[in-house]
Amino acid sequence: MNCTNHPDVDAQGMCAYCGNPFCKECLVEVKGRMYCKEDLEKVFDQASQSSNTQPTINITNQNANTNINGGFYGPRKCKIVALILCLLGFLGIAGIHRMYVGKVGSGVLYFFTCGICSVGTIIDLISILSGGFRDSYGQPLQ
Repeated sequence: MNCTNHPDVDAQGMCAYCGNPFCKECLVEVKGRMYCKEDLEKVFDQASQSSNTQPTINITNQNANTNINGGFYGPRKCKIVALILCLLGFLGIAGIHRMYVGKVGSGVLYFFTCGICSVGTIIDLISILSGGFRDSYGQPLQ
């Protein structure tokens, strides 16, 4: 088999791009592969085009926000209103103060157990007066 460019010279290898046989003088080795000099420019053009393409960017949002309502706490609850509603617990309407601050489940429990025999109402009263009572979002009363 003879070189495509030099018919009188034996071919030393094949071009990896066009597949034609070429002599040692017509072949160029690039990263372990042989290319003919005519196709070498085409190979570099393809390589530069493939490296110039923009990469695909995948964004996966793994939001670890643990706030209820996406961080919106709603209007702050008034300490005086909660205190007055808590005092109504001693008149037989226990648990209204808990429902007011958003703790509906425990408010219903207090309502049917008379403030857990008034002990829970007394604890909540002390907690409201000392400023430790919080609403269902964990926010202190105003």
